[in-house]
Amino acid sequence: MVVVIGAGHNGLVAAVRLAAAGVDVTVLEAADAPGGGVRSDALTLPGFIHDTCSGFFPLTAASPAFRALELDVDWVNPERPMAHVFEDGSAISLLRDLDATAAVVGEPWRRLVKRLCAVRSPLIRAALGRFPPVRPLIELGKEAVLLAPLAPLPSSVLGRRLFGDDDRRAAWLAGSGAHADIPPSMPGSGAFSLGLNFLGHLVGWPFPRGGAQGLTDALVERLRWHGGEVRCGVEVRSIEELKADAVLCTASPAVLMRLVPEGALPGRLRRWDYGLGTLKLDYGLRGPVPWLSDEARRAAVVHVGGPLDEIAGSLDQAIKGEFPSRPVLVVGQHTLFDSSRAPAGQHTLYVYARVPQRPGLSSDEMAERVEARIERFAPGFRSTVLARSIRTPAEIERDNPSMAGGDLASGSLVPQQQLMFRPHPRLCRYRTPLDGLYVAGGWVYPGPGVHGMPGWNAAQTILEDLRGRSRS
Repeated sequence: MVVVIGAGHNGLVAAVRLAAAGVDVTVLEAADAPGGGVRSDALTLPGFIHDTCSGFFPLTAASPAFRALELDVDWVNPERPMAHVFEDGSAISLLRDLDATAAVVGEPWRRLVKRLCAVRSPLIRAALGRFPPVRPLIELGKEAVLLAPLAPLPSSVLGRRLFGDDDRRAAWLAGSGAHADIPPSMPGSGAFSLGLNFLGHLVGWPFPRGGAQGLTDALVERLRWHGGEVRCGVEVRSIEELKADAVLCTASPAVLMRLVPEGALPGRLRRWDYGLGTLKLDYGLRGPVPWLSDEARRAAVVHVGGPLDEIAGSLDQAIKGEFPSRPVLVVGQHTLFDSSRAPAGQHTLYVYARVPQRPGLSSDEMAERVEARIERFAPGFRSTVLARSIRTPAEIERDNPSMAGGDLASGSLVPQQQLMFRPHPRLCRYRTPLDGLYVAGGWVYPGPGVHGMPGWNAAQTILEDLRGRSRS
């Protein structure tokens, strides 16, 4: 018998893998429904379906776990995953077509992406597999040596190497890194920027038709088909109260440390550094956003970032505890491609910004600043708004305690000790010092994103240990 704590996507992926191997699995979830950060709800008006957290799924499309699961999900995959807008009404797009993208951003981008595509299988397994990724690195061969120097670069430096002094193309790259909490001047931000834009060519930035909830529903259905069980509204208060051969905790360190005896796990988890908070806005609109840029009107995601210094300034202000004066925004336009999410002729809009965990402004003040930012790039936006939903960092944590302070990654990616060996050398391979207790989640190697690999890898470790015990 294995108990999984948390019915987010990592917990469900792990449970499906265990149940498919014949293990008796029960998933316990404190919330009233499964899904964690992969859920949808009618947040504004009847007939409008909004993704409450994750809205686009390039990592899911690339994930070895989800590829192996082959879930019955109807994916929408726009040809123009992203447009980065500028105040003069222009934009630079990320298209699934590499040649069309390179025609705008330049030949160095084409050459780099082609190199990455040539080794895509071992590259993805090196990034998302178990630690240490020895076999994929061996398969990469000399390419591992040639590509390794790119990994620690700030996105601003990587942008200069690729695009010279062209600030606009550098901003196009850095805007994707702003999905995480790492400013473009910090080491590691380049890998996130490069990775997301590369995936745009490799697999797109798809999303489930009808809402992200479709992905969670497919996982729950598969688990039940294998005989597993999900029980919601069940709050675990102690690991010791669970009678199981193994327990997998996918909740964040803030939650986990309340469930185990004092001193049982590395002390670093009590000092775990949570990253920037998130302000999430959802809108019901009477029509599409009137972007100045025609490219933005045809993009799944719009990065409202402007030039590179505005991207850097927004994240730097947030890290200092100030609500950004010009917040960088990730704007999702699902209903341009999926009319099932809103009444006929009307639209949803998905918007989030990285902000301090304690922003120091009221909900309405924050929303007004975001809307003023959108108006700079889409004059008349406010006139399209029928209703809006505001979720502050505190409200995001209230709904999902693993996202402490509204940190979507369940742990900052800025401190190097939290980026490497995540979360700790003794835990990055999913086992803990407590016999029978395992960990997974976005705070565990290989890290955040809806790829399910912490859960998938943890399930493999549990299966290995259970088989070892049965032989002894």
